[in-house]
Amino acid sequence: MNGFDTYSQYILGNLDRALSENWIRAYYMPIVRSSNGRVCQEEALARWIDPDKGILSPADFIPVLENAKLIYKLDLHIVDDVLKKMKAQAEAGLYLVPISVNLSRTDFDSCDIVEEITKRVDDAQIPREKLIVEITESILGEDFEYMKAQIERFQSLGFSVWMDDFGSGYSSVDVLQDISFDHIKFDIKFMQRFDREKSRIMLTELVRMAMALGIKTITEGVETEEQAEFLREIGCNKLQGYHFCKPVSLEQILERYQSGNQIGFEDPAQSDYYDAIGCVNLYDMSVIAGEEYSGDSFRKYFETLPICVFEVDENGYAITRCNKSYRNFTERYLDSIHIGQRFENTNINGEGERSFYDSLRQCSANGGRILFEASLPGGSKMRAIISRIATNTVTGVTACAVAILDIEELVDNQLDFSQVAHALSTDYLDLFYVNLDTEKYVEYSPDVANSSLNVQTSGEDFFAASRRDAYKYLYSEDVERFVESFTRENVLKCLDEEGIYRINYRRVIDGVPRYASMKAVRSNEDHLIIGVSDVDAQMKLQKEYDSVREERKTYSRVMALAGNYIAIYTVDPETGRYDGYETTKEFDKLDLSIHGEDFFADSRDASINVIYQSDVDLFKAMFTKEKMLEEIGRNGAFTMIYRLMMNGEPVYVNLRASMIEEDGNKRIIVGISYYNG
Repeated sequence: MNGFDTYSQYILGNLDRALSENWIRAYYMPIVRSSNGRVCQEEALARWIDPDKGILSPADFIPVLENAKLIYKLDLHIVDDVLKKMKAQAEAGLYLVPISVNLSRTDFDSCDIVEEITKRVDDAQIPREKLIVEITESILGEDFEYMKAQIERFQSLGFSVWMDDFGSGYSSVDVLQDISFDHIKFDIKFMQRFDREKSRIMLTELVRMAMALGIKTITEGVETEEQAEFLREIGCNKLQGYHFCKPVSLEQILERYQSGNQIGFEDPAQSDYYDAIGCVNLYDMSVIAGEEYSGDSFRKYFETLPICVFEVDENGYAITRCNKSYRNFTERYLDSIHIGQRFENTNINGEGERSFYDSLRQCSANGGRILFEASLPGGSKMRAIISRIATNTVTGVTACAVAILDIEELVDNQLDFSQVAHALSTDYLDLFYVNLDTEKYVEYSPDVANSSLNVQTSGEDFFAASRRDAYKYLYSEDVERFVESFTRENVLKCLDEEGIYRINYRRVIDGVPRYASMKAVRSNEDHLIIGVSDVDAQMKLQKEYDSVREERKTYSRVMALAGNYIAIYTVDPETGRYDGYETTKEFDKLDLSIHGEDFFADSRDASINVIYQSDVDLFKAMFTKEKMLEEIGRNGAFTMIYRLMMNGEPVYVNLRASMIEEDGNKRIIVGISYYNG
């Protein structure tokens, strides 16, 4: 008899005694939430501490028990240990977080493991959501449909089921098409190969895929702060590894709390809030620089717009998460920052700082997205977008994500389109974006203090609604003239014949009639931009017609995040139909279509003739409707850099896209400008 047989006999012969005398017990490996650094879950791991042989390795005794189909005894013993631990922890006054237990394939053959676990949890009067079931991909293969049914049984009874060691096999992604796991835990090999750029890219894409499927993510094997920071930035929800803590016993957990030497358990009431913050992928607005392939080209994958997550309250704001690009931005234009840094309202003095904080407060209160512009020290200007992520119902703070869209360096005597757009938009009382096909509309109002446009309301039957409002708000002598003139047919006729519709009338404000001027211009074939201005403010009637062309450009840039564009397109996100409603002569020389039925396919087809050869493959890979909509939906904008062949020479350009409507009449604005980075 060889040594292994002797060892196996010892394990099998002493299993029942080891369980009854508690030689086998659970140790707990903390799982840390990436967004707050707190323990949000734990994994229960079996440890056999033998009085004669010392510590036995799980890698040795677990296969023996699996082969003998006795592992169910150990696994149910661990479940019992976990339930006792939860009761002891509650009595100690500590938060209770869910704990996962690992199940073997033979557990399902040896007994009704679902029924056994459910009975134990219910008898202990522990909520079912506090116990998590972990299974590996490998146990699904023998009888997939049977295992799928068992997983669905667990979930229907209120248990979460996680897939462990995701990425260790060849069919991990295929499995997700058939089984809806609550979490996937990435195999330790991703961290073991962390120094390989390909491994980081693969992990980034897997996290994005999981987000799209609504599955939370955990990465195990985290051993360094560099690994932890990377995982936070790509949006991995939870982290596990020796960087945080080794597996510890219940006694060690309680001792650490008594001594104050603990990570700290998360308040379950705040879990949803921190879940939302952790899901933000700070690399999701990727910029792929168009350079020839080299060994360094993978690094370009992780170049991105500066993105930061702030927590905002009435007393100030604090930095919760940010990517490397944002840290570089602050080092260049502001001061160095660190996670957790707080800025008190009483110390926010500069005009740019105050504008930024006011925009944060506005977004945290009202939601939606806010485009704003702020001055930076030295005279440069920053354009950014703010989006509310979630509100903490316990503390009242709100998390907002900020992406820096553009930095305009100070140039003496320079007048840019954003200055013109802001100056003109502030002179308008109302701005309307109207769909001519459906007559649905969105009303915007300029926010002068915060250099932004705010969505006021939306509705249907724009022309009829406007005529009804005329009887309420217009001076009585002007009502009939307005009602007769402001019809869809008459407006379109004026636009077709003159390129602009304009009508002057008097609005009654605080009982006093004041002259107002309404102008309508096309943004494309299907949409109008309509502005209502107070004639007595800054707009002069005699100059309006001469400025129509410039205002048309201004409006398009206001809606498309502003910039010095050489071409602008509007694209229907559903059909791909597009119109180029503004181009330059230089761009015209490329002889590209400015109207068509499939913007993305036409652009990829044309790329071989107009894009620098080394950039064509990257452009074709990235420039798809699916990727653009995913980026815009998650982060508010899509951006990429590549080279166009202008006059026989490669010239860097920056393509930026955003959605300008949110009420079912969406249009993508795509702008192409010279890149000066």
